[in-house]
Amino acid sequence: MVFFSNTQKMDKFVKSEEEEVRSMVVYIYNSFDDPLFKGILLPFMEHAASKQPDLRFHLITYEQQDWPLNSTQRAEIHQSLSKYNTKWYPLVWHSGKFKIIKKAYDLLVGFILVLKLRIFGNVSSIGGLGTISGSFAFIIAKLLGLKFYGFWHEPHSEFMRDFNIWPTSGLAYRGLNYMEKISGRYADVLTTGTDHMIHRLRASGSKATIFRLPSCVNENRFQFTQEGRDRIRKVLPISADDTPVVLYLGKFGGIYYDQEIGFLFAELHKLNANLFFLIVSPDPVAHISEVMAVAGVPSTHYSIKRSPYHEVQDYISAADFGIVAIPALPAQKYRSPIKVGEYLCCGLPYLVCRGVSEDDVVADDFKVGVTVSDFSESEIRRAYPMIEEFLSEDKFLLRERCREAGIHYRGISQYLPVAEKIFAHVPVT
Repeated sequence: MVFFSNTQKMDKFVKSEEEEVRSMVVYIYNSFDDPLFKGILLPFMEHAASKQPDLRFHLITYEQQDWPLNSTQRAEIHQSLSKYNTKWYPLVWHSGKFKIIKKAYDLLVGFILVLKLRIFGNVSSIGGLGTISGSFAFIIAKLLGLKFYGFWHEPHSEFMRDFNIWPTSGLAYRGLNYMEKISGRYADVLTTGTDHMIHRLRASGSKATIFRLPSCVNENRFQFTQEGRDRIRKVLPISADDTPVVLYLGKFGGIYYDQEIGFLFAELHKLNANLFFLIVSPDPVAHISEVMAVAGVPSTHYSIKRSPYHEVQDYISAADFGIVAIPALPAQKYRSPIKVGEYLCCGLPYLVCRGVSEDDVVADDFKVGVTVSDFSESEIRRAYPMIEEFLSEDKFLLRERCREAGIHYRGISQYLPVAEKIFAHVPVT
């Protein structure tokens, strides 16, 4: 087995007699460039390290083919992380046939690496992002006597059950569901995105110190720009500058609505034939086009785009109303999707199902969105007058109110102090 490349040997942080350091393994069963890590946890690690110079991170990732990095990019990442007292150990992610065996192998490789860091790097703690990484990290923590931190602890197994992706009788569901319960109960520190999950953890008898830390948005990056609005709208087949544009940003199917998105747009088209639908999605155009055709949405009234992450705010700026396509299934109130934060910080009101995260509460409390029970014809007809009110409201005042709500709800500046408190718990070795 080869755990380290020639260019990335395992260095330990050296302590002088005068210096005490606090070292932590951050165990990520994702690629470094995966937005789930890079856009959510990494900024908090960097902030904490800049505020707490005695803090050291050993970052373990599992690099996937979907997020390829060449040697130059890897060298740049190593250099960038070193500014935040972070050493990076990129491992290889395995999947495909014989998945259980490959996952066990990945866990073994990670365990051996953390064991070496425990012996030679003087680490005291390990944290995992989400409950899959968190389950691996929890097992390692218990075997090696480390403090365990669960970042963004959510019942992922129940999300997969809600959408009939995992049967409750299957090994994947039963195994992860068990690990989520015991890691939540016996963690030392947990962060989670909603008050719903905090109440559930406390009711379950969790012994952890729990912090509310939702998926956050960099509000300095996600904000409305007239330039971005004009640039995107110029390439849309819309007849006038004031054509109302309804945006759906995200995936189809999986843990989101699929065909229902098309039927939603079809119903909105019946209610207002002037609406134009902008779909920004990484999914195949052929599938989305089929969804729209089956629903009966005229091809002249929608566009399908893909967007690099750094241009997403321009697409949001181009729209007048946004859609969140998550059904209100039992476990969805525990999710912390980032989309509403991005919409709001860019000044965009939205439609959401009641019972999804705390997006419905924010929509009502701040008057920045419309809530429905589902995407049925009757619900959309009931809700449309409220959508029309948002479309008719003064754009400047509406964007100001949405942005204020977005910063309060998901702005990263609101939660950086929380990150400082979380990592202040890392003990001296």
